[in-house]
Amino acid sequence: MAMTLLPPPGRGKPVAIGLALLVLAVGYFVLFHGFISQHLAYATEIADLKDSELRFRQLAQQREALEARLAEVRQFQAGAAYFLPEDSFDLAAANLNAKLKQIIADKAKDPQRCQLISSQNERPVAKEPYQRVVVKVRMRCDLDDLTEILYELENATPFLFVSELNLYQQLMFQGGMPQPNLGDMDARFDVSGYIRAPGGQG
Repeated sequence: MAMTLLPPPGRGKPVAIGLALLVLAVGYFVLFHGFISQHLAYATEIADLKDSELRFRQLAQQREALEARLAEVRQFQAGAAYFLPEDSFDLAAANLNAKLKQIIADKAKDPQRCQLISSQNERPVAKEPYQRVVVKVRMRCDLDDLTEILYELENATPFLFVSELNLYQQLMFQGGMPQPNLGDMDARFDVSGYIRAPGGQG
């Protein structure tokens, strides 16, 4: 006796609709799902490319302003000589001594009362990003001239730094009278600058 798979009486229509939906779903996944997914991926990629293009266009519009700003920065860096121009400690120290003597000669109202007593180069051993060149100075000078000299040193280009400043007021007498060829301030200080070389010995 042959058996047929038929729905019970009265339920044929719902079963047919279910089968039709099942066939449509299978057909969608077999025929269309890959195509639609790929299409959505393309659409997302196109949107990303459009966003990137918009950003590039905005940057391109700012190109002239950015180039002008870059030129200003380069000009500033070229003109701002923060470092001593020499590339060795010994040469930089020699030129720093010469600069100190020139500033003293320019600022001293009476050269006899403003004199460099001694100067000694010192190579710091402490680790620093750049090599510091130090000249330890002792001079005798009147206070007004000394103030002008220190101001000139700290406002010089390339940058110089005055530190370890110690002042002693001491009048030198000869035959009961103040000695005329020395200023009334004994000043001891360090003058330093930097060259473009690694500093210290680590």
